[in-house]
Amino acid sequence: MKINEKRIEELADLAKIDMGPEEMEAQRLDLEKIATYTACLSGLDTTDMHEQTHPFGNCGINGNGGIDRLREDEVTNEDMTAAWMRAAPDNKGRFFRVPRTIEE
Repeated sequence: MKINEKRIEELADLAKIDMGPEEMEAQRLDLEKIATYTACLSGLDTTDMHEQTHPFGNCGINGNGGIDRLREDEVTNEDMTAAWMRAAPDNKGRFFRVPRTIEE
């Protein structure tokens, strides 16, 4: 699929990106490659394929009403809040105090 320079200019304008001629050409070539690959994929026979929401198989809601996960959700490090608060130049409870940066 061919993508012209005008299309790249429109996309750059929408994204509010200022690109020089070399960057525009590089983006045009990259988008052409992506569009060609996507067109190639659309020609594949997927009649015997089922929908997936995750590349590792059934990692969503399982048939038993629970959720399948790749690993158990376990805390692997200790709470460092007290050490961070001691190292902070200024704090209040569990919060860092920072200098005001916006004038009223």
